[in-house]
Amino acid sequence: MTLETRIAQGRGDEPADLVLKGGVVWDMVTGAKIPGDVAICGDRIVGIGADYAGKREVDVTGKLLVPGFIDTHLHIESSCITPYEFDRCVLPRGVTTAICDPHEIANVCGLTGIRYFLEASARTVMDIRVNLSSCVPSTHMETAGARLEAEDLLPLADHPRVIGLAEFMNYPGVIHAEMVFCGGVLASDEAFAAREIIEPVARGSVHVPPLSAESFRYASNNPETPVIGIWPGKILTEHLRLTVPATDGDKRPDPAQDLARITVIERHGKNGNIANGFVRGFALKRGAIASTVCHDHHNIAVVGVDYADMKLAAERLGQIEGGFVVVEGGKVLAELALPVAGLMSLDPFEHVRDRLVDLRQAARSLGVELEEPFLQLAFVALPVIPHLKITDFGLVDVDRFEVIG
Repeated sequence: MTLETRIAQGRGDEPADLVLKGGVVWDMVTGAKIPGDVAICGDRIVGIGADYAGKREVDVTGKLLVPGFIDTHLHIESSCITPYEFDRCVLPRGVTTAICDPHEIANVCGLTGIRYFLEASARTVMDIRVNLSSCVPSTHMETAGARLEAEDLLPLADHPRVIGLAEFMNYPGVIHAEMVFCGGVLASDEAFAAREIIEPVARGSVHVPPLSAESFRYASNNPETPVIGIWPGKILTEHLRLTVPATDGDKRPDPAQDLARITVIERHGKNGNIANGFVRGFALKRGAIASTVCHDHHNIAVVGVDYADMKLAAERLGQIEGGFVVVEGGKVLAELALPVAGLMSLDPFEHVRDRLVDLRQAARSLGVELEEPFLQLAFVALPVIPHLKITDFGLVDVDRFEVIG
């Protein structure tokens, strides 16, 4: 469609391709509500607030018209449904564009996962754009299913659905200008900057714990790098805390004092790592809960007070190809299978929602007081937000960015 045609239709000199008649446009910037028609030429809005004639007219009298919303940063995998089902559920709510970072699935199956999202984005009604995952794995202190370097991502840089490089999880790699892990932070940054596809919004963010003023200024000095400070208590509830396991000579923690055992099991077939610890805050009195949604490495995380139930929960996750499980007394009380990389269901959203309700109720029957226990379980294993976390390597001191046991 030529510029001259768009101008002519916008002026009303010729009928617009499409006119939405009789509605009210809500200006999302000023808050003003503007009565009148909306004229559309091809794929462009060329006029509002006047009386237009159209080759095709749609009566929207009494309707409030708003522009499509853009979700500028999300991980679709965390919805537990596929991009296709996400599209079905979210588009009717007015989100017409989603800019996703598929680093959850990338940490499980690498480029295969990213390509899955690129292929899906060509088949959805909503406009899904992809930022290439910059930190796979997120740190050197966990075992992911893949490792992506800058040279792995560059062949995808010119894909029509790719708009930039996604968020950096490895904050020391930015603060200290390191290039030693997670795809080589600066290596990937410089490679993508050279192609001029890193944008302030498209790139995402740097996750950092409390930093010194000097370090914070260093990271903030780059105008292309928005920095998000993740402060204590903002992600996890104040009641959820990891504790250091006692040594043989120490007094053992008492589960009756709101301590549950936590185990992280490497599930990608890389090394068979298993790490154990204790966690406070789940308030489990019996049984176990387990999940393969375990940021960002997505290994198996199990919390429980009974070893047999913890074992059964982990085994059941293998049988259903990943997901969430609640177990008590040798019996599975509730479960949700997430066979797509252990992150997403192939079922409709309505089924997923109902199973999540069942899982929360089952967890509460074990004494769990957290409103979203599986969300908490996912973040207790993320070693890039404060303060003490656990991965398959063991306990991680996030402030020192090192494994401590």
